[in-house]
Amino acid sequence: MRPPLVACTRALLVLVVLGTALSMFLAPLLAAEVGAQYPEVRSLVVPYSVLAVLALLAVEVALVAVWRLLGLAARDEVFDPRALRSVTVVIGCVVTVAILAATVFGHLTFGAQLGGPLVLLGLLGSLVGGGALGLLVVVRRALLRAATADRRELAAVI
Repeated sequence: MRPPLVACTRALLVLVVLGTALSMFLAPLLAAEVGAQYPEVRSLVVPYSVLAVLALLAVEVALVAVWRLLGLAARDEVFDPRALRSVTVVIGCVVTVAILAATVFGHLTFGAQLGGPLVLLGLLGSLVGGGALGLLVVVRRALLRAATADRRELAAVI
C-alpha cells in the first residue's frame, strides 16, 4: 500500500477517534439536557447515556482494529492470521453497536412508548443496517481467509 495513502487514512482515523472520544463526553451532557427539558424521559438519562458510551467505546475498539489492519496492509502482511483476528474484532463491534442501538430504539418504542414512527424506523434501521454491515464484514473475513490459504499454498509451491 502506498505510504501517502496510509498516512492520509491514519490521519482520518485519528480525527474519527478524537470525534468519538469527544462524543463519549458530550453524549451524557446532551442526555442530561434532554432529561431536564422533557421530564417524562428523565429516568432514561443514565441508562441511555451508559449505552451510548458503550456503543462509542465499541466504535473506538473497531477503529483500533482498523488501524492494525492498515498497518498490516502497509507492510504487505494482510494475508496473516492477525488480520483475521482484527476483522473478527470489527465484526464483534458492529454487532455490539447494532444490538445497543436496537435496545434503545426497542425500549423507546415498546417499553416507554415514546417517539412515534421515527423511533420505530430507527429500530428497523439499526437491525437491518447493523445486520447488513455485520454480514458484509463476515463475507470480507471469509474472502480474507480464502486468500490467506491461497497465499500460503502458493508460497509452499514456490
